Amino acid sequence: MKIKPTIAINDNGFLFDPGTGDSYTTNAVAREIIFLMKQGKTIEQIKVSMLERYEVESVTFEKNLIDFLAMLQHYNLCEDCNP
Repeated sequence: MKIKPTIAINDNGFLFDPGTGDSYTTNAVAREIIFLMKQGKTIEQIKVSMLERYEVESVTFEKNLIDFLAMLQHYNLCEDCNP
């Protein structure tokens, strides 16, 4: 599971897909998840990292992460984003 290598993201969470010309804006949590994905982290590693940083129930975060990965897959921004 990883963000396509051609997808650019800046520190403010702005994503750009040069293949389509589409751009997207993310919030701080989504930006962190994307940076972790770019580092090659697994879903479990991302979950552990985010639960250490944020006060959220594990089940809630996992559901939101699955929804977020499905959205990335829908917009063709990641490779093998199936949780």
